[in-house]
Amino acid sequence: MDSALAPLPRAQTWSSAKIALLPGAEGIGVFAREAISAGEVLLALAHVFVAHAERHTIQLDAHLHQAGTGEIDDFLNHSCAPNTALDFERLELRAVRPIAAGEELSFNYLSSEWDMAAPFTCVCGAPHCHRLIRGFRHLNAEQQAALAPVASAYLRRRLAELRPLRADPA
Repeated sequence: MDSALAPLPRAQTWSSAKIALLPGAEGIGVFAREAISAGEVLLALAHVFVAHAERHTIQLDAHLHQAGTGEIDDFLNHSCAPNTALDFERLELRAVRPIAAGEELSFNYLSSEWDMAAPFTCVCGAPHCHRLIRGFRHLNAEQQAALAPVASAYLRRRLAELRPLRADPA
């Protein structure tokens, strides 16, 4: 990769002026201040990493997690039908569809976590809500396959490792 195109390490999270922390139905959340187009970068996460999962970390590999820093990204709430997705290579959160002013931004935690550090019951109300959010490994094969296109490279590798085991009835 051309070094001029490589993202520079970020000591802190960058956030778009189009989003803000506000109180919502489930506590503090990240909301759109104005309309957001599909594909817009909304957050660029801090390049601060830890080895073990915690409540506000994002898993990037077996022992590599983007650390919770107390910044705006730590307040992204989960949805099984999110309006944003993480570009794991660039550590950028992008809108996956148009987002209306006043709408809460959401992220599917199952797209990054093999095992949740703090499992919880989801109340997103999406038609295909997973209900109990425990981590990608706890999903059935059909659910994992459906989530794979937006899942981290780490989770896709883990899934590929599991496929031969699931196909072998022995």
